[in-house]
Amino acid sequence: EMQRSLVGSEMCIRDRFFTSILFCGCSISKPDHPVYGLAERLLPANNSSFVFEQLSSDSDFFELEQTTEDKIIIRGNNGVSMARGLNHYLRNYCHRSVSWCGNNLSDLPEPLPPVKEKIRIDASFPYRYYLNYCTYSYSMAFWDWERWEAEIDRMALQGINMPLMAVYGEYAVWQNTLRRLNFSETDIAAFLPGAGYEAWWLMGNLEGFGGPVSPEFIARQTDLQQKMLKRMRELGMKPVFQGFYGMVPNVLKKKYPDARIKEQGTWQAYQRPAFLDPTDPLFDRVAAIYYEEQKKLFGDAEFFGGDPFHEGGTSEGIHVKLAAQKILQAMRKVNPKAVWVLQGWQHNPVKDLMDGLNPGETIILDLMACERPQWGGVTTSMFHKPEGHQDHRWIWCALPNFGGKTGLHGKMSSYASGAVFAKEHPMGRNICGIGTAPEGIGTVPVVYDMVYDMAWRTDSIQIPQWLTNYTYYRYGMEDTNCDKAWKILSETVYECHNELGGPVESYICARPADTIDHVSTWGNARIFYEPVKMVEAWEFLYQSRNRFNHCDTYEYDLVDVTRQVLSDYAKYLHKEMVEAFHQKNKNGFMKYSTEFLDVIKDEDRLLSTRKEFMLGTWLTEAENAGCTPEEKRRFVTNAKRLVTTWTDRDSDLHDYANKEWSGLLSDFYLPRWEAYVTYKASLLYGKKLPYPDFAEMEEKWVLANSTYLSKVNPEGTIPVVEELHKRYYKKIEQAYLK
Repeated sequence: EMQRSLVGSEMCIRDRFFTSILFCGCSISKPDHPVYGLAERLLPANNSSFVFEQLSSDSDFFELEQTTEDKIIIRGNNGVSMARGLNHYLRNYCHRSVSWCGNNLSDLPEPLPPVKEKIRIDASFPYRYYLNYCTYSYSMAFWDWERWEAEIDRMALQGINMPLMAVYGEYAVWQNTLRRLNFSETDIAAFLPGAGYEAWWLMGNLEGFGGPVSPEFIARQTDLQQKMLKRMRELGMKPVFQGFYGMVPNVLKKKYPDARIKEQGTWQAYQRPAFLDPTDPLFDRVAAIYYEEQKKLFGDAEFFGGDPFHEGGTSEGIHVKLAAQKILQAMRKVNPKAVWVLQGWQHNPVKDLMDGLNPGETIILDLMACERPQWGGVTTSMFHKPEGHQDHRWIWCALPNFGGKTGLHGKMSSYASGAVFAKEHPMGRNICGIGTAPEGIGTVPVVYDMVYDMAWRTDSIQIPQWLTNYTYYRYGMEDTNCDKAWKILSETVYECHNELGGPVESYICARPADTIDHVSTWGNARIFYEPVKMVEAWEFLYQSRNRFNHCDTYEYDLVDVTRQVLSDYAKYLHKEMVEAFHQKNKNGFMKYSTEFLDVIKDEDRLLSTRKEFMLGTWLTEAENAGCTPEEKRRFVTNAKRLVTTWTDRDSDLHDYANKEWSGLLSDFYLPRWEAYVTYKASLLYGKKLPYPDFAEMEEKWVLANSTYLSKVNPEGTIPVVEELHKRYYKKIEQAYLK
């Protein structure tokens, strides 16, 4: 009786108070463990049904088991592993899910589905990497703590344990470092970029643009990064800090004329920051100050990023092999176990740099291993390196998005088997992780689910079966129509067979012309799939609209697929419009040009039903991030530039981060196309007008003091899609089949 009483008391303590006691060899997580907070934020009505137990282990794992009290025990070696276990339970038992693009967490089954047999799943890779410097600019530039808290929750649910954390706090680190080097506040302000342009500053591409930033904003970003790091560390993540790799302000040369400070030329017409030769004595002094200031603000780190000569720059006169050793030595003075994390991108890191590092001292991120692998096992890749990554550890990454563009895109066959193939290949044997390095996020959630699933299995994914489960947990119910839609999507737009990467760009977002091969300078607007197949997928998805009315995730996907269908159809209309013009067919030109412009208007209205596709959402974030009225205006201008002109002059960067967003379609892209149509019509009718000055139109829009709604269209998604389906479905189908 006494034994039963003691056991009962222990169970009561565990279930009611979750105090930290030893029970059957398990360390019961305390109620203030962040994984409990995560569960409460996601499942406020059900969080008490879960018990989290943290066990010590040399590798990452999670377990699921049922108690006799119908509670779900989720065990793991840290908060990330337990969060991944919670995600596994939600997806595979409750058929519910979390994403940027809608959540499906309402109306969980009651009672919660049982875990009939205990399961254990081990991570197949120790590192699950996430983010890209550009992500911080194209998606995260103006986030606050509330937005970041939700993002860290999602990261943990995916099992991510190695996020890039190298941006926000760098304002204060560099400010304090330069003050100690006797820089004036004016010189410091000229070096620090404005919000939204930090990525290219830290990659050594530019300095100062989009600024200045206020002391209040620097304090805001410092406080935000401290909160982010605290939560990440509590969950067991190991963030990648920014390292000092030699990037310095150009004005440093004036202060230290005898130091070996090399000019780095230009990047897209911007003067690059200078490069301080790591073999110069000044390098050690600056590095020591930099790391001391970084540690005072943000504590210790194991991983440090930073890429000399990224996308250009010059190494002339630099002993690159010795420089690599000196950069690492500076990192290891602050942490003897420091690891240098390098981006495998284009020709970076160069062989001379890698020859200066020993195995174990670095991890290379093969940023686009999904489509442009460097690691050596895929010889057809445009950036294939015959030597691969030599004996250095590396991480297989997917980069599904450039600039945060809105089109559907992926390469599922690569996500489903690429890391397994690499692991089994002689040249890929040092693979130590899997991850994603998108330039922009908030789109194509299926890609991230598939990639991070691969980190918790040892075999390749069978795509049809995986997708059936995906649609089940994405929408909360099994549905034949949705399965058919996703089968088509997986075989077309999500199975890209070129190396250009990123979504097929929409003509709507292009500067108007008769011939359009790309919207952004390095993009691709050529459809590689049969557009009629997208119409078929749209129809299958649409047929289930009544069944999934008010399902957040379904409505997002329905909008996104409808957007893709309309975007593709605009290309057909453009072709007919141009042909009619060259045939001097006035009626035909007016007919097709009017329909083309109507598609832009209809798509704008469609996208206004989802906050994820609204310019107002982005601009409101920018305004809220500013700490003074002047700074608020500057950040809104930065935000508008990033998604349109990019810079303050006409350049190859215009439309790099093009978006099909409500507000942007109606006020930026539509006027350009209206001007083009008016000009072409004037030629047909013998009243030649001046050719539109698109650069002037764009700059005027950027500087205009316009406001945009951040609240969604009250019409609702389903009614708008029904109206568009009635108007377009038969018309598009007949156009493609004729």
